[in-house]
Amino acid sequence: MDNRQQGNQQKERIAGLYQRVAARYGQIGPDLFSYVGEHLVERIGLSEGARVLDVAAGRGANLFAAARKVGPRGEVIGIDLAAGMVQETTAEIARRQLRNVRMFQMDAEALAFPDASFDALLCGFAIFLFPHLERTLVEFSRVLRPGGRLGISVARDLSPFARWYGEHITSYHQRYAIPLAAGGGKGREYAELPHYLSEAGFADVQLLQEQADFVYANAQEWWDSRWTHGPRFALEHMEPKILTRFKAEVLARLAQEEQQDGLHESMLVSYFLATNAK
Repeated sequence: MDNRQQGNQQKERIAGLYQRVAARYGQIGPDLFSYVGEHLVERIGLSEGARVLDVAAGRGANLFAAARKVGPRGEVIGIDLAAGMVQETTAEIARRQLRNVRMFQMDAEALAFPDASFDALLCGFAIFLFPHLERTLVEFSRVLRPGGRLGISVARDLSPFARWYGEHITSYHQRYAIPLAAGGGKGREYAELPHYLSEAGFADVQLLQEQADFVYANAQEWWDSRWTHGPRFALEHMEPKILTRFKAEVLARLAQEEQQDGLHESMLVSYFLATNAK
């Protein structure tokens, strides 16, 4: 199987996963996606009247924050590979009666827009998913006008529990051949992103970071939230008996972390900002 076939299979798995989670994506527990979306939009510095593309828009965490910033004279277009995400977010756009915001189902590696179509491009919590990162970043550069701005967000859980959870689920992967993720590309190596951005034609690459604290009501809410985004993939591939045992072990460990006001998750949020030099 060649790289193209492997990439297409990976995209199918990713689209399928986010199709399954679309209805509840970001709806359980603290809404870290909206928090980071607001902060990404603040940091990229959108102007009123700007035209913005949000890649892998999901349920609109970046999309709606950008729409407020550009105002009625601007335009925000979101794309997502999963039809369910497009459907859910399109319904929310209609509910909010936004006339300058649209959603399309589209592959980030083949953006159906003319060159230099946008003043800014946003990509939240998705840069690690693209099978062919270099191709995707070249497309980002192509559809941005010269001097246009790119903003990417990622996050890493800093809590000791996160390290334990990663090691624990990896042990299950080794014992039972459970896949850990639907797919991923070079964007997983966050330290290498400035290099890839420069290679794709971006300049003035900045990395801004903050530590943010998110609180879940209890351990069960934390567990339920895992089923609404990426971590679901590994869990849904466990046999029922294995999943029952794994859940019991996780909840027992989480019980040790709970505080009086709930379960705290400390995240290191990274914002990569760059300017299109082409």
